Amino acid sequence: MKRKTITRIGIAAVLLVGLAVGSALAQAPVTIDFWGGWTGPDRGVMENLVNHYQTQNPGVKVNLFTVQWTPLFDRFLTSFRSGEVPDVLAMHVQDIATFAGRNLLQPVAKDVANAGFKADQFAQTAWNGTFWGGTQYALPLDLHMHANFVNLDMFKAAGLDPSKLPTTGAELIAAATKLTIDQNGKHPGENGFDPTKVKQWGFGINSNHHAFYYFYALLAQQGASFLDPTGTKVAVDTGKAERAWQWLQDLVYKYKVVPPGETNAFQDWVTGRVAMAVDGPWQLPAAQESATFAWSTTTFPNVFGTPATWGSGHVLTLPVKNDPAKRQAAIKFITWLLNNSAGWGTSGNIPAMLAARQTQEFKSLPGRTAFVNSLPFVVFLPDIPKTNQVFSAAGPSPIVVAAQSVILQAAPVSQALKQLIDGANQILATP
Repeated sequence: MKRKTITRIGIAAVLLVGLAVGSALAQAPVTIDFWGGWTGPDRGVMENLVNHYQTQNPGVKVNLFTVQWTPLFDRFLTSFRSGEVPDVLAMHVQDIATFAGRNLLQPVAKDVANAGFKADQFAQTAWNGTFWGGTQYALPLDLHMHANFVNLDMFKAAGLDPSKLPTTGAELIAAATKLTIDQNGKHPGENGFDPTKVKQWGFGINSNHHAFYYFYALLAQQGASFLDPTGTKVAVDTGKAERAWQWLQDLVYKYKVVPPGETNAFQDWVTGRVAMAVDGPWQLPAAQESATFAWSTTTFPNVFGTPATWGSGHVLTLPVKNDPAKRQAAIKFITWLLNNSAGWGTSGNIPAMLAARQTQEFKSLPGRTAFVNSLPFVVFLPDIPKTNQVFSAAGPSPIVVAAQSVILQAAPVSQALKQLIDGANQILATP
């Protein structure tokens, strides 16, 4: 009898220990690693969102790791050897082919459907950008594109109507001419105007890879593409391409409304050196914080008749990883992030979800209207496996060399275009 009692106690103890262990395991948080390339003020915005999610979902721990995009992708490639593959990887729409083409990303169509997301909930351009080769590999977080930042105080001082900001190429040149003033109060085209003694410039453009993005948009405005349909060689209409580069070059050397040698258009704008400047919505937080004048935004100029502006977007992907629990947790986190992406709008990026853009939280943010109005006209860089090589922002990539030749060195546009085509084709032809 005594032995039976001891046995029962032992069994009960074992069961209690087992239940305790099982309960502890059940309550242990799932940890997911979330990688992104946000290293400016946008990092802080994403950190706040992640912290908010963890407060609402104590059963999931999200480790946010950020570093600039190029080293981030290098780390991602090596993570498959180290066994430290992230559960969620942010990238740009044009990066999908690079990694999906290597079978490093999981298709997400079923996850998207199970989460209840549909195409009509997102900007069409953003949704379409999550597919490669007919397969959906990502969910769209945002879009960012070029628009024109405008100093309204300078507009008023020049006798221009701040309620009628320029939207065409002709309107932009006309306004920029009135806004460009030398030390004697003369404007370009007037007798006595001295381009070496300008105290205020009308317009600012960048001379780095973003100058190529302007060119790329101007191509699209003419109905032209840069690559052939296979994405394996340049097949651009040279006449239309030369017109695009020439329009940009003329802003500096013919119309004399852009400062020669300019390298940072937004900085020139926020400090009052130029009255207008083309840049992206990532500059909106800086405009809100640093601009000491009344300002607004207008769309990238429609120069050739069909609206188009370069753009990109952040998307969220699931790298190949055999861990169903983490995949489920990752999808739950992404779903929450998209449904709360109005808060991401404070980073300057334009939420891809229509519902987020319709919230008062987003609508109250200044300067966003022109970017939102540009959503239907965004053109992405080609999503091909060699996108990051052909369209690299680092010099001396073909696009940076071409931009600097045209904008900084006043090279003949035909010569710069030939160098661009030859350089891009060389990369595309390399196995």
